[in-house]
Amino acid sequence: MNNILILGAGGPAGIGVIKSLRETNFDVNIISIDCNELSAGFHMSDKYFVVPKVESRYYLKEVLKIVKKEKIDLILPTTERDIVKISKNKHKFKNVTLFMSDYRTIVNCSDKLKFYNKCKNKFDLPRTSEEFDFDFPIFCKPKVGSGSRGTRLCDDMNCIRLLEEKFSPHRSSDYVFQEYLPGQEYTIDVLCDMDSNPLVAIPRKRLETKAGISSKGKIIKDNFIEKACFDICKFLKLKGPVCIQMKEDENKKLKFVEVNTRAGGGSYLATLAGVNFYDIILKIINNVDFDIPDFDEITVLRYFNEVVV
Repeated sequence: MNNILILGAGGPAGIGVIKSLRETNFDVNIISIDCNELSAGFHMSDKYFVVPKVESRYYLKEVLKIVKKEKIDLILPTTERDIVKISKNKHKFKNVTLFMSDYRTIVNCSDKLKFYNKCKNKFDLPRTSEEFDFDFPIFCKPKVGSGSRGTRLCDDMNCIRLLEEKFSPHRSSDYVFQEYLPGQEYTIDVLCDMDSNPLVAIPRKRLETKAGISSKGKIIKDNFIEKACFDICKFLKLKGPVCIQMKEDENKKLKFVEVNTRAGGGSYLATLAGVNFYDIILKIINNVDFDIPDFDEITVLRYFNEVVV
């Protein structure tokens, strides 16, 4: 039995991980946590716990209590803020595998300005700055955030002012400006082992998004994208499941927009295409030999499902 803790059971990434775990060849006991008692992932798990928000001083204490009580073997990354706190306190999670990147790597990727400054001389990225010296249209986005919250394509200064007043009324420095890329957007789900070796990259075109999550996607094979993602994963020393965003500029040149050091909201599409990251992870931690299966090029349409509680 593998006792697995899922962070952020209410988010699409957490739900996707739970669904993938149910399709592995391993006997799994899924324990999920979230700060929202109405999290849908709770009702897909074997057991669940409502915990304080990650900003609470009681959050870590409660998580450690659950880890001890449920004899957790493995913690999987699905939400940005949780993994920052947990990776920073890695030394407190004794005899538990944290299948995620190290704290410094997570911080460098979650802060969009740090990510840009670290990677800009090695990889193609949209120009990003705290200073407004761009031509419109531009993207205005929080330095740290997920799910497109607080992100807006702005055509004038009034749009920027309204955005800052709504999401960052006291500190405009919480925001960065970013070059607008008008072309095709791609999400790439990548799995790395715990030695930062990339194992597989699965690109998909984002055909439609809702609240920052892919609602329609087409999985493709693209040697250039796959190699580029392997290269940036090695450079950043990433570990575990990773979600990478790339987008084309006006000349159709692909640039890295961001790297998320966790499962993405649409990562279950990789499982549907034939590569279950969580079956591979369980083989790694259980010392079982494995090969990376080939994946299918498929188009996936997603919709809401109901949970009655």
